[in-house]
Amino acid sequence: MGKDTKVLLLVGGSEYHDQPRHRQILSEFIGAKFDLTMTDDLGILNPDTLGIYNVIVNYTTFVNPTEKQVEALLDAVRKGKGFVGIHGATATFWNSPAYLDMIGGKFITHDPNKEFLVQTRTAGAVIPHPITKDIDDFMIQDELYIIEGDINQWEILARAEGHPIIFNKMFVNGRIHNNALGHDDKALSNPSFQKLIINGITWSAGLL
Repeated sequence: MGKDTKVLLLVGGSEYHDQPRHRQILSEFIGAKFDLTMTDDLGILNPDTLGIYNVIVNYTTFVNPTEKQVEALLDAVRKGKGFVGIHGATATFWNSPAYLDMIGGKFITHDPNKEFLVQTRTAGAVIPHPITKDIDDFMIQDELYIIEGDINQWEILARAEGHPIIFNKMFVNGRIHNNALGHDDKALSNPSFQKLIINGITWSAGLL
């Protein structure tokens, strides 16, 4: 892990998940650990550019890439690039069933923003997993996402109120890590959330 790991962070879409403060927090804590490029230009999803990166992180919401952009992303992950979804990553690229199949699910609904317990140890999570082994159950103020997908493909790492909210899966040779937390600056600033994202990126790069 470190600055030799090149990470592409996709942002943009619905304004409630795309505010200057959100971008600042994400760029600061991810950029402190990795060589980070952050962009809202989906034109970066092309074979030549994606070849530069080790991990692609998606924090967009309700954006629609072109078919060629999705093909480039899926091909990169299929061949071994890591992929990390944060919060709205299951509520975006909905024009592409192939993308939703890759990430493993689709956002259905969420409760009003509230405080809830994230269970990394006490709700049937895989223990020990390198991503969560040093992170105890913790409280967060956030949106509790309900995600619909083939749960048999998921390696569930954390639950909240019985719902899987953090999981891993494989997409051919690519490691997929999805973390449904991270609605706003309060959630994005949560230290346990930030550690989970750093560990998720590291794992998806094959370094953990």
